Amino acid sequence: MTVKIVYATRYGSTRQISEWIAERLEAEGFAVRLENAENSEGAEGYDLVLLGSGIYNHGFLKELEDYIEKHSQSLMQTNTALFGIAMKTEPIMHKGKSHGGILMLEKYAQKLGDSVIGCGMLHGQMIFSAMSEKDRKGIEQFYKMIGMPEAEAAERKKPRTLMDKRECWEFACGIIEKINRAKVRQ
Repeated sequence: MTVKIVYATRYGSTRQISEWIAERLEAEGFAVRLENAENSEGAEGYDLVLLGSGIYNHGFLKELEDYIEKHSQSLMQTNTALFGIAMKTEPIMHKGKSHGGILMLEKYAQKLGDSVIGCGMLHGQMIFSAMSEKDRKGIEQFYKMIGMPEAEAAERKKPRTLMDKRECWEFACGIIEKINRAKVRQ
């Protein structure tokens, strides 16, 4: 079975996570190709395409959004799975409304329809001092929007990683299970 992982990364975390997912799929006998969204072609010829990106400003990076838009027809003709990378993977409640987490993937799943066999949010890392000015301001605005106390915001700006190879392998195993169930039904 052939798999393509198309990712967009700003600081390298999503590339690393994509490599861990590929490693697990390859251990199960899948032929895997990793491609940066900026240089990737369509989904033709693949049995499964995984699409992953860090979450910025409530969505995937523009490079992956552009890839999905450009190749949506071929993506809808094959099995697809989506993964987002964030420090907090579950939604939070703010003023009676849910924000973040798996909700960030819903618009892409709706666009690709029945071809989407799975979605997941995986933990990333944040090194605030290495971020662009625009990204730092975005994080600060988000912290203010949710009313985060300044002391907690300062603590969150310290370099930290929640990246977990085991979590990535578990995500890959879940996708493999869905593929195997789909084969049984055919």
